Amino acid sequence: EEEGIRLMDVRRLRNKKHRIKLHREKLRKPSLVDSYCTDDESVPSSRRYSNTTFPLFSNLSDDEVILSHSQETGSGLKVSHSAPSCRLLVEDTDDAQREFFPFVHLPLDCKLKILSYLSSIEKGRSMRVCKEWCHILRTPSLWINIVLWDFPLTCVPMATSSRGGSHSNGDCYTCYKRRVHGFACFLMKIRPLIRRLEFKFDIYPDSDGYLEMLKNLLRCISFREIRYMMFNWKDTPARPFWLEDLKKCRCQDVLYSCKLRARQCIYFFDDLSRHLTKVETLILPFDWSCNKNVENLVRLKTLKTLVLEKSSVFQSVAQSRLDRVLSGLPNLRQLMLEIWAPSGVTMCKYELNSKSMEFLDVSQSRGFYLRSLNMPSLRRFRVARHPWNGPMVFSAHLNIPCLYEVLRNGAPNLSILNDHYLMEDWKDACYPRLEEVLKSVCSCRKHKTGWMM
Repeated sequence: EEEGIRLMDVRRLRNKKHRIKLHREKLRKPSLVDSYCTDDESVPSSRRYSNTTFPLFSNLSDDEVILSHSQETGSGLKVSHSAPSCRLLVEDTDDAQREFFPFVHLPLDCKLKILSYLSSIEKGRSMRVCKEWCHILRTPSLWINIVLWDFPLTCVPMATSSRGGSHSNGDCYTCYKRRVHGFACFLMKIRPLIRRLEFKFDIYPDSDGYLEMLKNLLRCISFREIRYMMFNWKDTPARPFWLEDLKKCRCQDVLYSCKLRARQCIYFFDDLSRHLTKVETLILPFDWSCNKNVENLVRLKTLKTLVLEKSSVFQSVAQSRLDRVLSGLPNLRQLMLEIWAPSGVTMCKYELNSKSMEFLDVSQSRGFYLRSLNMPSLRRFRVARHPWNGPMVFSAHLNIPCLYEVLRNGAPNLSILNDHYLMEDWKDACYPRLEEVLKSVCSCRKHKTGWMM
């Protein structure tokens, strides 16, 4: 009898649990996966996008859209970001059944696309996850954007320090150089087709080996696919200034080292310009003193954006070399020019002629004044008035042309002056707002106040 009563209690409990389960299934709201599936489908289908309650194209990421939908509908959707696989978990409140899509099961093209969004440092760290990731990250197509200088200036580990638990800034910079040269060796092994390259290192003295490193890259890797090139050969941003040699702080030694640095740059730029056959953007400090350097620059016929920074202070530029650069680059659209010319009674006033120029920026130049302008396609012009770089001179002894007259005669399609949008009839009359802008940038007698320059 006791066993019969016990069996009856078990049956009643099972029937009660079954009725509760049926009641819960009736009240359960459809999940996100159910909205994708039809009655005869067991997996999500791409034909059911019309049943979604969120927009297909939004500013939210996929994870944010899924989470927002789960909060609205009450479904048990969770996103797991555990490495090495990103999992989409679909949790049922009763069964706790999970489905996931691991990273290792994705096609190779999808893996390469995901890993392409990582920076160079992040890619290097990801190569230590597993052998598969290390093999995938050696694919040359992942290394088309190269930034050679962007490494952390961190100290060497305490345990490996040569000073027994202490370190100095020299040790940090030594570790930085080791990272840079190790990265260059890695690139020479996989030989990628580089499209963007940034180089910011002092090429003189060559004790750090940066110039030789770049020469080896030029020998082992093809530079013909580069579209963007930043070549700062003057200084190393990561090098602490207190590591400089105090014996070379004299004025004569500084001038001598600047000349040697510029000479080495001219020789290397001669080889570099022969390989940059498709470059469209070039940024570098430019030495105007050598005609060979100008001819090397003119080889780059595909240039569209050019930034020429100053290589030395108070370096006069011949008008013929400016004309050679502008006439020898027929596809040039944007030009940023930084020239620090000597000022005084014998200062030069320049003429700029280009039919393709659309953007011109001379706001970083000093002692650079325009006499005339012939740029029919120019849309935007930036200029600034900097302090005088030379002996004090009476303004009456100088005849600096008015910037308004230069622009009205030489840039008829100009629409923006600095950050000011010009009115349509600006060439007919100088309205008050434009007059205020000219008083802040023009150095003529009309707009420059004061009797001294």
